[in-house]
Amino acid sequence: MNWIQRNKVLLVGNISILLLLIGGVWFFSDNSQKASEEQVDIFQAKEEEVSTQSTASSQIYIDIKGQVAKPGIYEGNEQMRVNDIINLAGGFLEGADANKVNLSQKLTDQMVIFVPAIGDETPELEISTETENNKKEKGKVNINTADESELQTLSGIGQKKAQDIISYRQENGSFKSIEELKNVSGFGEKTVEKLADFITV
Repeated sequence: MNWIQRNKVLLVGNISILLLLIGGVWFFSDNSQKASEEQVDIFQAKEEEVSTQSTASSQIYIDIKGQVAKPGIYEGNEQMRVNDIINLAGGFLEGADANKVNLSQKLTDQMVIFVPAIGDETPELEISTETENNKKEKGKVNINTADESELQTLSGIGQKKAQDIISYRQENGSFKSIEELKNVSGFGEKTVEKLADFITV
């Protein structure tokens, strides 16, 4: 008892130092864990941002026709394959000749996929009603099916105007007449008149 009384101050001091050491270790450990968690959160946020930008930049549009449940224009990305877009279109119809379709092919922007029926010799990518006022004319550019490079073969049509025509088709469907081209930005009445002898729908 006498020894405890004599060394009371020393014992209190040692206990205080020990408590301070324990507190310091806990403080630095806790802060280190928080910093590590913050770094992980920042990394994940950046990773999600990059992923979002990558997805947006690879957005493409595919036109699927023929023997599928829901033909039409579908939005996809460059990582998808023909099989994916056929599934989006509801799958093959009974009688579709799936053997003539490369299901593993990667998709590209403005790609046209035609699924023929069994017995079809060649895919008919253009389906039109033959009337006196609406016949498919050879040698003319069809503004409903032409791609960007084909449209640029027309006089006065550069890359931007070609892209505007394609964008209009994607948003509004096929042109019903040549005159409807006036609805596209940059195509006035005179421009359409000059192109009239070289284009068809």
